[in-house]
Amino acid sequence: MQGQQLSLFDALRSPPIVVPVQPNGEVIQGDPDEFHFLPHPRLAWHRGEIELHQHTDGGWMWSTSAHVGDWGYGYRVGPKWGKFAECRDDALHYAVEEIVARLTGRRDQKAAAEVIAWARGLQ
Repeated sequence: MQGQQLSLFDALRSPPIVVPVQPNGEVIQGDPDEFHFLPHPRLAWHRGEIELHQHTDGGWMWSTSAHVGDWGYGYRVGPKWGKFAECRDDALHYAVEEIVARLTGRRDQKAAAEVIAWARGLQ
């Protein structure tokens, strides 16, 4: 059994603010405030992406995308998804947690581990 590694910084982190998804809500149409990506060595799409954007209320939103083997997912950052954090660092933390949760246990463990390592390296 693998345990969760906790950090002293986790105690200082504000919990995520999660509200229900708004099916007709907005996503950011232009460039997000921050865009992090892990390029694919051969294909046009990235293996991993994190978008961070500051909301009009001052909080931060995040989105994640990943492509591992023949499987992938992704969505654009925006209030539509109801994922908010009080500050940029917390939003990045929750984006990394989301990638780890979605990729843990995937069939292509080597590729998934590379994307997870990239994401964790952003913190």
